[in-house]
Amino acid sequence: MNWTSRTVEEAIAIFLKATEMNNQTVAREGNIVFLNLENAQDVFLTGDLHGNVDNFAEIVARADLENHPRRHLVFQEICHGGPSYPNGGGDRSHSVLESVAEMKVRYPQRVHHIMSNHELAELTDYPIQKSRQLLNFSFACGLRYCYGHKAEEVRLAMLGYLESCPLAVKIADHIFFSHSIPDALDVEDRVFDETIFYRALDPGSDFLRDGSVYRLVWGRDYRQKNADIFADMVNADILVCGHDPCPDGFKFPNSRQVVIDCCGPSAFCMLIPTCDKLSSWNYRTYVFPLYN
Repeated sequence: MNWTSRTVEEAIAIFLKATEMNNQTVAREGNIVFLNLENAQDVFLTGDLHGNVDNFAEIVARADLENHPRRHLVFQEICHGGPSYPNGGGDRSHSVLESVAEMKVRYPQRVHHIMSNHELAELTDYPIQKSRQLLNFSFACGLRYCYGHKAEEVRLAMLGYLESCPLAVKIADHIFFSHSIPDALDVEDRVFDETIFYRALDPGSDFLRDGSVYRLVWGRDYRQKNADIFADMVNADILVCGHDPCPDGFKFPNSRQVVIDCCGPSAFCMLIPTCDKLSSWNYRTYVFPLYN
């Protein structure tokens, strides 16, 4: 079976061009992409994909960017999961990551891919184990299966792309979309450095365990107080995240936050018009199933 039609040179070119496009996103300020009525009609938000090829294809079809010229599409958590190569050849999710980068090249101002913990784990070689499988190792095996002795060249271009991804998208000045939110924001000795959203990032501190980017994408503190503190910090009313597995495709852990998940059969997304003012009583109506 032909698992990919890309050559080594094509994969590298995609990641290099997508990195350039990340850095040239007009709506991006620092590490946040700001979308409002001036530059977007609506924003299609997706949950964790984890290499789900079918759900990725359905998202692209449902977003239909070609026929919605003022629609933006936002991805998160692409790595680790989905189909595997035969005979223990490893994780194939790198091909979905390449497809997301390719979407960024095709629609450079309207496709955005925010940083997640699994992408950060690839950047920092931080080991993640699930179901007794080391996901980073399986991902590396997949690259090797596909690209052979040139896999490391593809990986280096991929890492440059991941490092250039924004941390969040701010919609209509009151909705904040990030992979997760930091935990324990009310604990005095666990200070979160919110300047990561506005300055150049330092991989040597921000990306490592307990660094502020690490805390942003790994947090699982769904207390109302924690959500309130973070919402005030980023000047938002509603927080949209992924990160946490949702068997039903979505959940509302507190009055400010919605979590969406796109890696399973019950995938859910959000389509948010930039002209609407969402509040705690109506934002739930914008959550919809990927498959009707």
